[in-house]
Amino acid sequence: MKKFFAIAAAILISVASFAQETNIDKDGNYVYGPYETNAFSDNMFWGLGIGGNSIWNWTNGPKVPFVSMPGLALEGYVGKWFTPGVGARVGYYGLTQNLFNQGQHVLAADLMWNFSNSVYGYSETRKWFWAPYLRAGLEMYCNNGLAAGTNREWVLGFGSMLIHPINDKLNFVIDNPILVTKTTESSQNTVVTNEGKAKQILSMFSFPFSVMVGLQWNIGRSTWTRTATTAAAAAAAIAAANEAAKKAQNDAQKVADNAKKEADNAKNEAQQLIDEAKKAASTNVDGLFDEPVVVYFEIGKSTLTKKEKAHAEYAIKNIISRGENVKFTLNGSADTGTGSKARNKQLSEQRAKTVYNLVDELGVSRENITVVEWDGTERFATPELNRAVIIEKQ
Repeated sequence: MKKFFAIAAAILISVASFAQETNIDKDGNYVYGPYETNAFSDNMFWGLGIGGNSIWNWTNGPKVPFVSMPGLALEGYVGKWFTPGVGARVGYYGLTQNLFNQGQHVLAADLMWNFSNSVYGYSETRKWFWAPYLRAGLEMYCNNGLAAGTNREWVLGFGSMLIHPINDKLNFVIDNPILVTKTTESSQNTVVTNEGKAKQILSMFSFPFSVMVGLQWNIGRSTWTRTATTAAAAAAAIAAANEAAKKAQNDAQKVADNAKKEADNAKNEAQQLIDEAKKAASTNVDGLFDEPVVVYFEIGKSTLTKKEKAHAEYAIKNIISRGENVKFTLNGSADTGTGSKARNKQLSEQRAKTVYNLVDELGVSRENITVVEWDGTERFATPELNRAVIIEKQ
């Protein structure tokens, strides 16, 4: 009965492993292949295992049928997974019975089916894989110890492996093969034939059942990469490409529209500048400065800003260009609402002096420059305009 409990335990473990799936999409469906084809050296493995066995025998002798005493089971193998669901392995399996007095050497090949990957889809994070297999091979039956062979017969069978990945290179394995073998042996009984007495030849079918635990070492790459060659994936890829192309086209049209708009604006601005230049070129400069020129100062300051200084220089140069003996009258003023009367008088004089020096620097003879003392009256309506110097030509 122990072997039946072992089978039941193996099935329970395999079923429990299915609750650990992580390869489920957002709709609750399992995700399957196809998968990329790995190199020949990838997804290969070799393993060793040890455990126990019990053999049920059927023979044409007086002991029909009988079950042997438990014995030792050993295995060593190499194999490869061709896809996440299909693989093969070859190996040696040694079985003993009747306290090592008899045994079997088996060389066999297994065709493996990874039930977990095939039914629930491949998942790198799965903790247990259940892989049933079919077995065919050659057996050497030993009647006098595991090392002494007597005859060779075929062997067929099936089994399953429970595989637990410890890491990407090492797996823990529970292996339980069930075999059917045919053997012949000489019994202790004698029979009388036409040729005399002889040992009775027994034909026997054995049904070994083993449970072994061991380790599996992976060679090369041990994982699988899913491809995107299915019709749905191809359709999704095409739709994504079309959407990307449409977006790129819209973005390009927006860029083109913005570029055209900027070009039109630049063209209009350029035309405005051309028109203003033509207008300026046709203006009679001689009449620009018939009226007094005013330069303005900031509150409490007697120095010109760069802007006002440039304005004053431009105006004075144009006035000078009309004749060599142009004379200037400079009237400084201040804002009477700010500061004392004495301070405002001083500030008006300093402002006039600043413009006096500017006119002098531009080459006007000092005899042609007259500074008029401020009488304390305001000439303009706002305080800002009264912080100024009025330049008049005589």
